[in-house]
Amino acid sequence: MSTSKYRMSISLNVLHHLGLKLYSNRPAVLAEVIANAWDADAHEVRISIDSDRSSITISDDGCGMNRDDINARYLVVGYRKRKHESKTPNGRPPMGRKGIGKLSLFSIAKRVQVYSRKAGHDGEALELDSCKIESAIENENRSQVMPYEPEPLEFDKTALEHGTIIKISNLKNFPITKTVIDGLRKRISRRFGIIGAKNKFRVYIDDKEVTLSDRDYFHKARFLFQYGDHDYSQYCNKLDTDSENRKRLFFPRDNRFDSNGCPDPSGEFQVGGWIAIARRSNDLDGKGDDENLNRITVMVRGKVAQEDILQEFRLGGMITKFMYGEIRADFLDDDEKEDIATSGRQSISEDDPRYQSLKAFLAKELRYIWIKTNKLKDRRGLQIAQESNPHVKQWYQGLTEATRELAKKFFGAIEKSGIDDGYKNDLYANTVLAVKHLSLRKTIDQLSKVTISDVTHFLEHLTDLSSIEAAQYHEIVEGRLEIVRKLKENADHNVLERVLQECIFENLWLLDPGWERATQYAKMEESVKTVIDGVESKGRIDIRYRRVMAGHVIIELKRPDVQPKKTQVEEQVKNYMLAVRNYMRDNNQPVEPLNAVCIVGRVPRAWKDPSERKRDEESLRPHSIRIITYEELINNAYSAYSKFISASEELRSLRDLIDKIRSHAG
Repeated sequence: MSTSKYRMSISLNVLHHLGLKLYSNRPAVLAEVIANAWDADAHEVRISIDSDRSSITISDDGCGMNRDDINARYLVVGYRKRKHESKTPNGRPPMGRKGIGKLSLFSIAKRVQVYSRKAGHDGEALELDSCKIESAIENENRSQVMPYEPEPLEFDKTALEHGTIIKISNLKNFPITKTVIDGLRKRISRRFGIIGAKNKFRVYIDDKEVTLSDRDYFHKARFLFQYGDHDYSQYCNKLDTDSENRKRLFFPRDNRFDSNGCPDPSGEFQVGGWIAIARRSNDLDGKGDDENLNRITVMVRGKVAQEDILQEFRLGGMITKFMYGEIRADFLDDDEKEDIATSGRQSISEDDPRYQSLKAFLAKELRYIWIKTNKLKDRRGLQIAQESNPHVKQWYQGLTEATRELAKKFFGAIEKSGIDDGYKNDLYANTVLAVKHLSLRKTIDQLSKVTISDVTHFLEHLTDLSSIEAAQYHEIVEGRLEIVRKLKENADHNVLERVLQECIFENLWLLDPGWERATQYAKMEESVKTVIDGVESKGRIDIRYRRVMAGHVIIELKRPDVQPKKTQVEEQVKNYMLAVRNYMRDNNQPVEPLNAVCIVGRVPRAWKDPSERKRDEESLRPHSIRIITYEELINNAYSAYSKFISASEELRSLRDLIDKIRSHAG
């Protein structure tokens, strides 16, 4: 029986997973070096970027290392620092825990040189080369695991009295440009909550200090919700103010909670930080080398531990698209409890009870912020509309109480949309039209009970604004009615076909009052027309595609003497519609409703039976296909637009008001 002992060994190949291949985020890599400087009680960290030599040097004035420290700590992968020291010599809570952060440098550089000196000791210098490490891994003897031995370097005694210098070179996919450097300053600032004079820990990039202002996002805050004692509103110079007392809109929140996430003054968990609401959702979009700000980071011990916890939550509507923030949760990294950071230290194990408690707390907070923000935007929407456009104020003051409540919801929805100020006058004008139209139809009492809190629903409601506008503009309606009257007077189908071929595709309001603006996507229409021509139409002029506000429309004109079967029309039009959908998908166009209208001189023979026609029309409706005759088209248009005529003087007055609102320069 064998007497040999079992033994476990660690292959050098583990370095692939812990450093060489682990990180991809450049700021996260440099953040690990900065965190090590914090743990070394450094007061200053200086990052110098040499674009000519494609190298980065990070130096600190910390305690430094002698050879024993380097061998027993720095070069030991997985050194458990906190097992030996819960505080640094100067009393700082250490950031490092797993002992693998130093390996992250190999994910952005092939060569790492380390120069370090401990007060009262000689300096030490060594070089780690990823190519040689890779070679050692490749040639490793499975029966005998050998350590990797870095190359010793000469140490310049004048380089530093104490501290550490790390130089990385042969950079991987790291273009050194001004944009990259500016972006690096911004992202380093965002990754730490302890940088600055207050904590006696300053960071410089190319001799320029990294400060809180480098985060470049506090000015985007419109409303602010704060946790803990620190007042972040002092950095937010563009917060909205209350219309009544002119106080800036920031709100302190409870920051202690129990294991269920319920606010509790004596709860075991405590957080700090802030959550803000931006004025527009696109204010948070990443541009160039900048990162997307639509996130809430989790900070632990002054450093980012979770890149984004906001993605864990799905609230109704679009409010989360306006949110960003930073939550400090040091309880997630308790020395006495299990380490819940993932290997890359860029996220947290989500099944840990502490993390679940934080999620439960934030779920309640985000729900509160959502409700509070909607109320603030409703109130601010009306205030901004009246302040920015005196014609709106004059109109609003003349409304009844019922119509005022409805108008408030529309103005609030405009604010919730985050639309640019340059477009607001158009939406204000549309609101006037919509309220007028709804009041004429006596539906205000019903609609005033509906909460228009979601901009998506609001904009869906306004897709018919073209028909509303047409209904109010007396001159436009009269002009259209005159056209329809002339078409009605001409009973010759052949003449009608020629006239409609000339005008129907540019005047889709004849088919639907809501299809007002149908010629604003000429380039796309030409491309899709080519797709339709390729199906079977062979360039016929009586088949066209149009892009309208409500989606996409295909119109086909059949010759007056053709009496098609319903199945023939359905099969042919479905082929056109499929071609258009495939084109939209292949060209990354948004999926929107697609309608098809076939205009015929004679309805299918089977439609002489009204019940048969009703069945066929109902079977076509789910596919958004309509079959209509020339006569029906003209009669329907005449009937629809005739109903829009009302008192001329009132309509002219309304038109003048709309023109004033739209043209107001502010």
